Amino acid sequence: MKHILKLLLWLPALLWYRVIWGFSAQTAAVSGDLSDRLLWRLMALVSPAFAGADAVTQNAAVELLSFFERKAAHMFLYFVLILLLWLALLPLIRSKRHQIPLAAVLCAVLAGLDEYHQTFIPGRSGELRDVCVDLAGAAVAVALVTLLLWAARWRKDDRRSSAGWLPLALCALLTAIIAVVPVSFSELPAFVWAVERFVPEFPALDGAAQSALLAALSPILRETLFPAACGLLGACGVLSAALAIRKPLSAAGAALGLSLALSSLPALLWQLPLPPAAILVAVGWAVGILLWLISLASTGIFPNAASSSP
Repeated sequence: MKHILKLLLWLPALLWYRVIWGFSAQTAAVSGDLSDRLLWRLMALVSPAFAGADAVTQNAAVELLSFFERKAAHMFLYFVLILLLWLALLPLIRSKRHQIPLAAVLCAVLAGLDEYHQTFIPGRSGELRDVCVDLAGAAVAVALVTLLLWAARWRKDDRRSSAGWLPLALCALLTAIIAVVPVSFSELPAFVWAVERFVPEFPALDGAAQSALLAALSPILRETLFPAACGLLGACGVLSAALAIRKPLSAAGAALGLSLALSSLPALLWQLPLPPAAILVAVGWAVGILLWLISLASTGIFPNAASSSP
């Protein structure tokens, strides 16, 4: 029975990599069209400014964010993959010092294999840069689980403190700043550079048209960042609850409730669509719970794992 369980734990990682492989098997035209259509729908959902903008501004917003969307997708896919690989390795390897490096090596090999696979797809290419982006997503996952392992040791020693709520408080402050403080992105040099770099039509515009486009894109970017910050808020809620509340079920419920409440206030103040913010909070919370479960699993859910290991 134990051997069957060990084999079954590899199934989620294999299925997830099959999803990654399927995305890589798409031609450049199909992949780009799918990515742009998805981004267009998401922005229409989360940004009233995007939904009410003219076609030129909407196209420019999609072109601006498309590059970052694709790199974020790379990071997310391998963020999840290394977690699933780590979970599969838990009953096989006792030492955490060996689990993490082996999961990282497997993830790097699979990322390289996926990029090599893309060299056979029309319009696609294998990029070392994309392998680095993939591994950056994996590194973020490892760092967060390591942080939760530290939280688990903190809880084990019964060292609860109100300071445990600090990650949630800081993330709530960031979310409120994005939603409430009147910052114009058009005045930020990094924003102007990104528009020049990723919007092909921008350099051909005259000065007045460039200023008008920057001004139109600024609220769209702000409204797009807000639900993303809400997702981070949900994940930080789990971390804070893991540090401050001893009972896991109570901590999970408190994390979700507080994150939803803290995201709804700036959304209501700024008259932003609340459902997308709540959905992103729930997604962030779910990712945080997955990380927490893996950290708890690695601290003893497989006490007899790798019993034959030296």
